[in-house]
Amino acid sequence: MAEKCSRPLRLPARGNARVRGVRLSPPHAPEVLRPTRGRILDSAEHLFAEHGYDGVSMPMIAAASAITAGAIYKHFESKEDLFFEVVVRAVQTAAITTERPSDGATELPRIVAAYTTQPFRLLRRFAVEIHYASAKHSRVRRLLRKALDGNIGQIRESIVRAQRAGALEPGDPELLACAVMVFIMGLMHMETLLPHLVGDPNWHDFVEKCVDALLGTKRRTAGG
Repeated sequence: MAEKCSRPLRLPARGNARVRGVRLSPPHAPEVLRPTRGRILDSAEHLFAEHGYDGVSMPMIAAASAITAGAIYKHFESKEDLFFEVVVRAVQTAAITTERPSDGATELPRIVAAYTTQPFRLLRRFAVEIHYASAKHSRVRRLLRKALDGNIGQIRESIVRAQRAGALEPGDPELLACAVMVFIMGLMHMETLLPHLVGDPNWHDFVEKCVDALLGTKRRTAGG
């Protein structure tokens, strides 16, 4: 069966201070009353968060979703695909938005800083787990590589547009995009490296200023 990755693992595209929360557990509504795909994703999210990628099987997810083991494959081709769908949904649930779609790369400092906040805890956990799983599972590794390449490409293009518009200082867009991604990946390990700084407003502001300086954001003058 051909390898499939229906949509890349995307970073939140824009940012402001408003961040929606992440649900860690399936809702209390009776499982059989909710759409099958939603039940599967909720159950998978709960089990992956609780047991990690290798600690969860498709029959476990099917049982938690109140369906048969065979029925789960009508909705997801494999555990790898289901895991990536769970991660994509975690990204979308924790997404930060802006009312100004033209902001592009100038919003990257705020977007990156948002990864230090409490609502991104589940996403950080899944990010660490997916990198751990990629070291042992070649298909997860290929899906992750495709997703990261897509993310870096998106960041690079937003930097190019901002530089052309004069909003950023000149610089190598590819290297800057890679540096931003490395910054984000480092923040994904905050629960292990810096648990005391999760949700710390001073750390959030410091990270934002660091990325701002990295990108070379130009500030408008009062009359500009």
